[in-house]
Amino acid sequence: MRFQNIIILGCSVLLLSGCGVGQAVKNSFQGTRYLQTKEYSEGESTFRATVANNPTDPLANYYLGRFLLARKKSAQALPYLKKAVSLNRKDADYLFWQGVAQGELGLIQQERKSYQAALAIKEKHLQAMIYLGHNLLKDKDYEASLAIYQKVLHIWPSSPSALYNRALIARILKRRSEEKVGWLSYLSRYPSGNLAILATNHLNSLGDFSYRNHHLRGRTITLANIQFKPFTAVLSKRALGSLNVIGATVSNIGNGKLQVLVFQENNKDLARLRAVSIKKYLLEQFPALTTEKIGISWFDKPEKTIIDGKRIANGESVRFFLTAMDTRLRPAKKLSKS
Repeated sequence: MRFQNIIILGCSVLLLSGCGVGQAVKNSFQGTRYLQTKEYSEGESTFRATVANNPTDPLANYYLGRFLLARKKSAQALPYLKKAVSLNRKDADYLFWQGVAQGELGLIQQERKSYQAALAIKEKHLQAMIYLGHNLLKDKDYEASLAIYQKVLHIWPSSPSALYNRALIARILKRRSEEKVGWLSYLSRYPSGNLAILATNHLNSLGDFSYRNHHLRGRTITLANIQFKPFTAVLSKRALGSLNVIGATVSNIGNGKLQVLVFQENNKDLARLRAVSIKKYLLEQFPALTTEKIGISWFDKPEKTIIDGKRIANGESVRFFLTAMDTRLRPAKKLSKS
């Protein structure tokens, strides 16, 4: 009889354990799904109920904190994330998101400790590493921040924030050669978007015009510099990619005349040939761009631009911009009265 009781008790323990595992799986599935679908309100409601039923469930507290954080309720999120950490001190993700909430609330020193604790558990926790770099940068600890970003790039060479901020730190520290390499590394991977525009301005201010920003009717697009084979008007393969972006953009804008300006210091004939070469390529590739919609100009002097308050001369360059088309109506013919 006693043996039978032991068996029954053992089964009860297994059932209870199974219920706990089942609830954890359910929480994980629901939490992940709500985060992926960005149903933050539904996630908050679901996990408020779950935490109310089982306040000592670390996963439920964690997900409730995540959804509150996603809904910009950082002050409400932090206690739940802290509770998740207190209930399970070996989960690096709990510590990382606790740090994010602390950062949102301006608790910069506590935020840093959370990331460091996460990394002590999981040395290559990329999110914690990246955000620790951001935290140190915000606190103007540039050398420490740079060291963290270098570690990130060793693991993830194309990390956009690490690439951008590495170049930015070099700029702050006035390490011009490192800054230049940094912007080129960033732009080679991320040549579009607001950060690309800023990176290009910084790069140009160093006298490097490998990338240029072009303003087309309220839009700014970043392009790799239009290059030609040396001493000729033959477009390089790299130039074709940039011209394709220009052609597609202007074709979609529709109303407007594309102006192409080519600068070639002390060589007006080559400047003209290169302008003609660009126009020919665009006309061949983009039927919507008729001859009337492309204007070309060429100069035997360097292009002069002002960047960050500095006047910079570029002896060999190509610029694009849009002007309004001449839409004046011609006089109508008189109607016949016969």
